[in-house]
Amino acid sequence: MNKEAISNRYLHFKESDFLTDSYFLEWVYRPSAELDAFWQQVINTVPQQKETIANARLYLENLSFVTHTPADEAITASWEKHLEQIQALPERKPAIRRILLRAAAVVAGAIVIGGTWFVLRSGNNSQLVARTGFGELKQVMLPDGSQVDLNANSKITYKDREVWLEGEALFNVKHINSKFLVHTKGLTVTVLGTVFDIRQRRSKTEIVLQSGKIRLSFANGREQDIIMKPGQIVSYNDKEEQSVTGNTSPEKFSAWKNQRLLLQDPKVSDILIYLEDNFGKKIIMEDPALNDRMVNGPILISSLDDALFVLSTVLNTEVIKRDSTTIVMRSRSEQ
Repeated sequence: MNKEAISNRYLHFKESDFLTDSYFLEWVYRPSAELDAFWQQVINTVPQQKETIANARLYLENLSFVTHTPADEAITASWEKHLEQIQALPERKPAIRRILLRAAAVVAGAIVIGGTWFVLRSGNNSQLVARTGFGELKQVMLPDGSQVDLNANSKITYKDREVWLEGEALFNVKHINSKFLVHTKGLTVTVLGTVFDIRQRRSKTEIVLQSGKIRLSFANGREQDIIMKPGQIVSYNDKEEQSVTGNTSPEKFSAWKNQRLLLQDPKVSDILIYLEDNFGKKIIMEDPALNDRMVNGPILISSLDDALFVLSTVLNTEVIKRDSTTIVMRSRSEQ
């Protein structure tokens, strides 16, 4: 590729463009002398893109896959070490901090500020409803001044400081002299004023508290109420009617707000399930062994194509769109 062609192709590239460029991904994940020479030529031809290229490369280098499944203790220790490294990055590598902060700008769908309300009236009663489509984020200001960030494929119904949630939302509840209730499958969250994330997908509901205090009440009447503290996570299975309490990083759990995915002890299968729920596609991994591979690092979820493109490159698979609702990830044959 001559200098004119390089300039025409890469002059106006953003970080998001480099992250989904096949030549760039090949250079990062399968480097060679030929690729090194080519990308040095790119930097020399369009030197104004040097920092953008470096930031995109740093991002991809912080995304890695574990090639074996260690014991539970090793997984926990590795995850905690990984989180410590991320938290330490602002002091050690400000460039990585910039790329992570700007990941939210890898745009494939707009965040709607304010949101759109639908008013459903029945006699003298009225309910306000806000919803998001697949791949859409929305920020909604409730009539009482509380703020709700809705993740993709989610819905809230609001009336008199009482919310019914389907999907996932991050709540920032305004403190006034009345309770705020959030209902989801099998449980109710009682709030005075706080920030928390609820993820209700399939048969599992997860609640993570960022600040303040909330009480969880269970519809089955068998489990005792739980008073949550910041940093705690409660997972409730509405089919088994059982809950598990643990600790997590609230900022990582709600990273979806910035269009990043950071799951705890994540496998490829966990990521694919999350993408299915948020983008409304069925994703099939033909090689079941790949589903159990562990993942380190954030996954950009600004669009389904971008997320699958990065995953497929690292896993050496190809993405096949079987039809409008089904995607197959098939292992590439070794050359």
